[in-house]
Amino acid sequence: MSPSLLFFFFLFFSIALYNQSAYLLKLSGRVDIDKARLVRWENSTILNNENCQVINVANACEDVKIHFASQTAFLACGDPLERTHWYPPACIRTVSRRSESSFREKLFKHDLKIGRTTELQIKGLQGDFITHGIDIFQQPEDPSKIYIFAVNHARDGDSIAIFIHKIGSDIVELVKNVKHPNIKTANGVAATGPLDFYITNDHYFEKGPLRDLEEKYGPWHWATNVQYCDANHKDVSCKQVSRTFPGANGIGLWTDRLFIGDSKNGTVTVFQIHDDKSLTELQTVDLGAAADNINILPTGDPIVAVFPTLEDLPKYLQNVKSLGKKLLVPAAALRLNQNRGYTPELIYFDNGSRISFMTAVAADSTNGIFIGSGVLQYGGFSVCKLPTDVFA
Repeated sequence: MSPSLLFFFFLFFSIALYNQSAYLLKLSGRVDIDKARLVRWENSTILNNENCQVINVANACEDVKIHFASQTAFLACGDPLERTHWYPPACIRTVSRRSESSFREKLFKHDLKIGRTTELQIKGLQGDFITHGIDIFQQPEDPSKIYIFAVNHARDGDSIAIFIHKIGSDIVELVKNVKHPNIKTANGVAATGPLDFYITNDHYFEKGPLRDLEEKYGPWHWATNVQYCDANHKDVSCKQVSRTFPGANGIGLWTDRLFIGDSKNGTVTVFQIHDDKSLTELQTVDLGAAADNINILPTGDPIVAVFPTLEDLPKYLQNVKSLGKKLLVPAAALRLNQNRGYTPELIYFDNGSRISFMTAVAADSTNGIFIGSGVLQYGGFSVCKLPTDVFA
């Protein structure tokens, strides 16, 4: 029986039979997560937030990637208030309340050398552009250009928009807007070539009543997964290459390792990548907090944005104008040191006065620069100067 039929069958009887609902929900695949596991870092002291500047040019930056060679950060950003009306990852789809012009969200670059933030002109992409996770890919034979991969939650369905960008310019030009039935609830993207990539799907159902029920009664062990997509030909192919997770979210790639963060279970799973892009699971790391986006240091160590307190998304959505101001949501970042078996190490903690509900972190460890960004905050990212020995 498919997960959707099993889900519907057991959920119907779970609601009808109150005394046995918990048991039936478990049979249908509901995961009971010990919330006490997810607050390990809740009472941490302030760490490495002393020399930070919040950048107000861009808002609601869900993800960030650093191109180390040019010391440039690339960010996928949007409009906090408009996201409270339409933002499919948050199960919000009230089209009539979101202004038409706001369905074109933005990409920015930030020059780490001089501190300048610039909006990138998007050419060639028609229709909606609602951002989420991003990644960059550079072909060794042409260091003057990079490919930017951006998750797009358009009204006609999710896609991965692939752009080409000449380093130093202010333009990104569409190469291909990749659509496939398996790209349905995309969250993170990790590029493996100019036109191929991994994604995480962070829900089973895209929309409608079943999505509402999935959200209300989950998490479910069968709900989310990793897909590998090849768009090098006219017919795009995507296939599931991982087991399922309660909450597959952030994704990061380093040589032959793929890292998948779980926003429900508070883990990062490490996979080996094979030549055919299949995966072998190597280990799962308990983070002690819900995981969001993942970036990789030049050393190959992942750094992960985590939520040190239990997430309260409805509260954040109701108070987007106050996030980082009157409403402070603690933020933290962990380094997974590969030389210590990927043991989590706290490298950043803030009470939310810089970035609240921080969904992504990236770092230039050579120059001691740390970036944190938030999916719903006005003043969408901060740039911090950290001692280089933080990354030693």
